[in-house]
Amino acid sequence: MRNAFKGHTDLILSVDFSPNDRLLVSASLDNTVRLWNMHDGSGKILIEDIPTFVDYPHYRSAVFSPDGRYVAAGHRDGMVRIWDVRTGWLMRRLNMLDCMGYWGLTDVKFTPDGKGLVVSGGRTIQCWDISTLGATRTTDGHVSGVEEQTQPEREFSGHKVHSFYLLSLFCVQLTIQQLWVLSLAISPDGRWIASGSTDKTVRIWDTRNAVMQCILENVHEMVYSVDISPSGRYLASGGKGGMVRVWSYSYLAPRQS
Repeated sequence: MRNAFKGHTDLILSVDFSPNDRLLVSASLDNTVRLWNMHDGSGKILIEDIPTFVDYPHYRSAVFSPDGRYVAAGHRDGMVRIWDVRTGWLMRRLNMLDCMGYWGLTDVKFTPDGKGLVVSGGRTIQCWDISTLGATRTTDGHVSGVEEQTQPEREFSGHKVHSFYLLSLFCVQLTIQQLWVLSLAISPDGRWIASGSTDKTVRIWDTRNAVMQCILENVHEMVYSVDISPSGRYLASGGKGGMVRVWSYSYLAPRQS
């Protein structure tokens, strides 16, 4: 073991290396996001932000931007928070409060060009334009105020909602169970998004028009993790069924009429 980073007081749900391997970021049920120095093991909490009230507040995912300048983290309160890595200052919030709930925001991924952020929560996946991140700095390098965005650039909808009936001695009750997208992956060229859900599917989306291209049905009891290989040729998923499945895929151009 190279290092043991100590500081979190509850389960750690997400870790990610910076592009230069010098830092590690972690998100935890203790409601903190921490940066760790890979050389000496020192750590710091990114500037705390008071979350919207929810029971048991915590961060579920944290990730570095492709250039290593920023960290984004998704919270159970339906907010994504983005920090400047060098200063630790909070730069921006992305408001997805309609995804506040049991799972909250489950996964966060920067697009390969660093200008967009893809976020999963509830049954939806949203792509946010963050190309102006850092534009609010003053001449001395400080942030002139934390920005808040409320409108995504695109939304990808298609994962299922299940309904079922509960029978009792006196009545029949219809219950709607909302199923959540749990994980995301983006292809290296930024063209495809893969999503895994508690609805037992993996879905592949075209990022240019938010159209779903493929559904992989009943691959697991629930799909907790998906990833696309660096070459962009393979997709892997893992879930409750205890098996990792790997697919190869390619884009089929539409036939000319």
